[in-house]
Amino acid sequence: MTYLIAYDYVRLILKEEFLAAYLRFINHGILHYELTNIIEVCAPLLKGLDEDDRFLKYEVIGTIANYLEEV
Repeated sequence: MTYLIAYDYVRLILKEEFLAAYLRFINHGILHYELTNIIEVCAPLLKGLDEDDRFLKYEVIGTIANYLEEV
């Protein structure tokens, strides 16, 4: 998965599943920064996998949830 596809994919999941955090990041002007951090954490999951894979989505959701607990 290329970086741009990964960025859009993670942004969409963050917006759909964690709307409050997504809006908070936008309001504080740190959405790009936080998405970059989340992509780094998700990098092993995103390498070579298909964005239509529902299990990938569940793994990314879990990883984002863990990341948000630490922020």
